[in-house]
Amino acid sequence: MSLLSVLPFVTYFGFYPIYQGDFSQSYYQPDPLEKFPNRLTLTVVVLPGCPYCHESIHFMNTFLQREPQLHIRYLVVAESDETLIPFKEKLDKRIQVIKSKNPKNWIIMAHGGFPCMMLSEHKKVLYAWDNDHFGVRAMDEIIERSK
Repeated sequence: MSLLSVLPFVTYFGFYPIYQGDFSQSYYQPDPLEKFPNRLTLTVVVLPGCPYCHESIHFMNTFLQREPQLHIRYLVVAESDETLIPFKEKLDKRIQVIKSKNPKNWIIMAHGGFPCMMLSEHKKVLYAWDNDHFGVRAMDEIIERSK
């Protein structure tokens, strides 16, 4: 009887896992429509009014404190420089905040999902994760490559 009562929860979790990024390494490789830095860099592509993008600030600050060798930058997909201010005020000073020069290209590379985390090295994108798939497996990959 107890097995039958747990079955609906197990089935639901099987179809809709809570933390997809923690169980699988789900990433994609976007077509490089823009230039990326030569050194290993985690680019967080964000929109100014996106609540999930603003929630990523605390996470990235903590991630950088834990792994100070990382190079992280925020790329704000916007037309105005004023949209950078909230990110610059809240992010660790070691995290660069820049405005996109071609917003349409960044939207295409992010597959329309924000925030989008892109790991690049030697001016090429290695991995890109949407917010739902950026978990411990992605962080492990970033840390391992940064050593």
